[in-house]
Amino acid sequence: MRNRRSADDGCSNYPTQSFSQGTTTHRNAFRFPFMTDDKVSVSSSRSTSQTIVEQYFAAWNKRNMDEAAACFTEDAEYNDTAFPQPLQGKEQIEKHLYRCAGAFPDTFKFVIDDLAVDRENGKIGAKWHVENGGEELPFTRGTSFYTLDLDSGLIQSGFDVVEPAVIKPGDAGLTLLSQAAKIIEQPVRIVPLVLWGAYMYVVFFSEGILPGANALVLEQRTWEEVLNLSLNFFLVAPILNLPFSPVVHPGLEGIFNLLLSWAAMFAGFLSDERDDKKNLMPMLPTVAGMQFLTSAFLLPYLGTRESETEDLEPVFVDDLGAVARAFESKAVGPFLGSVGLMSIVWAFVGRPEFGGFNERYSSLIDLLSIDRVGSSFLVDLAIFALFQGWLVDDDMTRRGVMQGEMNTLKAVAKYVPFFGMAAYLFLRPAL
Repeated sequence: MRNRRSADDGCSNYPTQSFSQGTTTHRNAFRFPFMTDDKVSVSSSRSTSQTIVEQYFAAWNKRNMDEAAACFTEDAEYNDTAFPQPLQGKEQIEKHLYRCAGAFPDTFKFVIDDLAVDRENGKIGAKWHVENGGEELPFTRGTSFYTLDLDSGLIQSGFDVVEPAVIKPGDAGLTLLSQAAKIIEQPVRIVPLVLWGAYMYVVFFSEGILPGANALVLEQRTWEEVLNLSLNFFLVAPILNLPFSPVVHPGLEGIFNLLLSWAAMFAGFLSDERDDKKNLMPMLPTVAGMQFLTSAFLLPYLGTRESETEDLEPVFVDDLGAVARAFESKAVGPFLGSVGLMSIVWAFVGRPEFGGFNERYSSLIDLLSIDRVGSSFLVDLAIFALFQGWLVDDDMTRRGVMQGEMNTLKAVAKYVPFFGMAAYLFLRPAL
């Protein structure tokens, strides 16, 4: 038996192959050139001292999925028991391989621990585990069994079992592994994810941390307040003195509309989602959801999104959908910045019946001391200030700005709350 053999290594230094028969392991003194000169070759560059299975593992570790798929016959069947249904045919197998390649970082490697070969019957068994940067990952051991087509030497069928195989997680398991891989590569991702968990508990379910009743109580006053603020969206109704406009404290209206205009600015980063860069949470629905639940949508998006790759191809405005193209307009930053500025001014001078600065400030504090909705808006403003620059570096990369260039604009976008983001959307280079 072979011990702890990386699939990248080839096998020219191993003159023997082993195969299992019953419960006894036997050793045959031969190399395993299933791919001899008179057989169909998968790749002329591969060493014929490798079994086809080792060639498949090596191609996988290089993320050369075309080469990996070429190890299979056209009508091959592959049963990865982590998924509910076997893969039928080479085309399905290739699509599955590319999905897996996108889910794991390049530092993840499959390492063959033992290989058992039955040359006469064209069968190979492999025991393996997964390493990240040379370190074995827990719960990643597995075994695979392959049957070969003796005429071509290609894999006819494959069967994988990962330890422990208790349930069939399928796509959900692949998604979880993908997210774990992202956190391993970029540990900073855990910050918005942990903060999201804390935010959801504190804002919606806690008692005594924020004032007012939690969301499960479903107070009528809370829903009425949310409805009234929504009717005064962007202050259009109160400024035009429309008859359906409800009277709400101008300070709360100002905070609410500043928050919504800030959330809308994230639509300026819709190019973060493209046909060739899909995120776990699609960005357009995320930005739409932020108009209702703000940080409840923003934080998990930041923690789970796909980062731009170092070999990023140029991104053009034609690569984007209609909505994303619209928010590439230079007018977005100044318009939403004006809404936010107007909201701040409104908080101080809107609705004269609420008195001067001292009076309206005192009444706003009294309101926030009993109001869960209003106090949660302040939490959201703080979160937006902390994370508004999270997408800036990747956005600049998409626009062809190299590291070390336009540092002043980047700093303004990251560290000047709200208005820095508005300025960035106006001044950044076009796609």
